[in-house]
Amino acid sequence: MSVEFAPYAQPARPGPNMGLRPIPLAEWLARSDDHRAYIAAKRRRLDKLGGVGFMALPGSEDAQTEAAALIRSHLRPSGRGDPRQAAKTKPPRAPLAAAAMRVEEDLCVMAPDADQRYRLVAGSVASPSFWRLADKMGQELIDIHDRVAGLRARLGPRMARFFQQLPADRVYMRGNWFIHAWPEPFATPDDARPRPAASPGGVADLFLRCERQTLRRLPETGGVLFAIRVYLTPVTALAAWPDHAAALRRELGDAEALAYRTHAVPQDRDALLDWLRQVAGGEPRPDRARRGPGRRRRTGGRR
Repeated sequence: MSVEFAPYAQPARPGPNMGLRPIPLAEWLARSDDHRAYIAAKRRRLDKLGGVGFMALPGSEDAQTEAAALIRSHLRPSGRGDPRQAAKTKPPRAPLAAAAMRVEEDLCVMAPDADQRYRLVAGSVASPSFWRLADKMGQELIDIHDRVAGLRARLGPRMARFFQQLPADRVYMRGNWFIHAWPEPFATPDDARPRPAASPGGVADLFLRCERQTLRRLPETGGVLFAIRVYLTPVTALAAWPDHAAALRRELGDAEALAYRTHAVPQDRDALLDWLRQVAGGEPRPDRARRGPGRRRRTGGRR
């Protein structure tokens, strides 16, 4: 099993942009080695979810249409997408829902209100992380992520400025990741139920959930298209990648980072750290009671 996207292994970049960095337009949307199989599975999931997987507020039609046009333009030059597969499924009427059937990402459109506060006005979400699209519709940007401790005071103004100043000719990308015990990409709050702790040294039921997030301006309507591709990998797959296990353990090396990244599996933290230490080659166990000198906290908005 290969590791397609590993944000935990990327060095942190200091700066005000919350880990966002510009990427070439050609790299905007993901295309995995198993692209066709992934798209087929995503379509089946969205078809099953129906109105739970896609929602839109009245008045969002123009922004949806612009987002869908950008995606079509991006896919067309390289022949990306699978028109034969598209013909098998009648496209939904909503432009964003139709576009989401052609790409691996979940798609969310944020639009500014009269006070230039960005709100979620349309979304096609097949892979939420313990949240529901219906609970987020119409919410302001900062409120969508408000469950992240300290986010409003620390990053709220930065997030607002970034959305307001995002240029039309750039795409920005960031990575986010967590440790989950839920084996499916679609998880509602009802799925975040307590579970028994892993047996000592056992991490067979844990998963590494990584999210490749991109932001692109919709220049005509003024909105922003937020695209999220989810990669779900069993933690045990890192047995073949000891350098990744070492990087993951370093990122979990202080109490605050450990609590944040493993919020869904607090009972499995010790077993996870011990397993990663063994795979990484017996590195000393980090002191989780305090941060080392000069260490910066890696943060990211939880979806």
